[in-house]
Amino acid sequence: MTHTDEPARKTCPDCACQPQCLLGRQDDAVREAWAPFITERRFRKGEVLQRQGDGNATLQVVKVGTLIQHRRGEDGVDRPVGMAGCGQALGVPALLAHPAELTSVAVMPGRVCEVDAAAVTRRGLVTADFLTELAREQMQAHSRLADWARIMHVRGVTGQLAGALLQLADIQRSTLVRLPSHTVLASLLATTRETIARALAALALQQGIVRHDRWHCAIQRDALVELSRGGRQLPRPQRAAGAAALATETPPPAARAAAAAPARSTAAGSAGRSRAAPSLHRHPAAAAAFQG
Repeated sequence: MTHTDEPARKTCPDCACQPQCLLGRQDDAVREAWAPFITERRFRKGEVLQRQGDGNATLQVVKVGTLIQHRRGEDGVDRPVGMAGCGQALGVPALLAHPAELTSVAVMPGRVCEVDAAAVTRRGLVTADFLTELAREQMQAHSRLADWARIMHVRGVTGQLAGALLQLADIQRSTLVRLPSHTVLASLLATTRETIARALAALALQQGIVRHDRWHCAIQRDALVELSRGGRQLPRPQRAAGAAALATETPPPAARAAAAAPARSTAAGSAGRSRAAPSLHRHPAAAAAFQG
């Protein structure tokens, strides 16, 4: 395998994506035959790796990085339909001399292995065994797109975002998720950046995620699975733990002030009555009238 951007590279057996990669899963003889037609390169955030309808697209396998995928409808507008990441193949139709079916845009920098589809086809490397693996790859791709479509039918943006973060964890092969921008997440879930910010805060409050910084969060899978069903509550053990923690916390200043107000009012009323009582003794006529 050649590399155009770095002096050193990892071969397929050393690649972390090998178990998920269409090419990495092949035996040594197949990988050796394909190696002269594979080039590894970097891509930048915002770069378009595949464009729907492009008849010159190449087969690409993502090594590192995350991409958002779009599909253009009859109205001519590209709309997000899902995301792709480690080990996923892009431009599979190129091996069958068909144009790309999706547009794939990088939402963060990464690396990709590109295959000269025309060359491997001419050399007869697209064998029956390889086509079987290709069919499995396409089934997995369709399942992933179905999962993204399912997320859009979850009640509430918080539940949808919980489902999206679970998918991102699977794509990135890590429970520490590198978050795309709020703009990307908003376009994916058909909402606004402000709503995404509020939903992330809600997930953190409900112990679905632990924010490390602006761009990273650790997912708590059990809580996110519960929230991705469209519910607003934590699983029972976490609700109990959260309630216990709240019970031991010092009330905020506003709550303390609100609690102190009735006490001050009661004290003021008692003081007023105590001041008023002697005045009746100082004025016997008033006292007699009050008693009558």
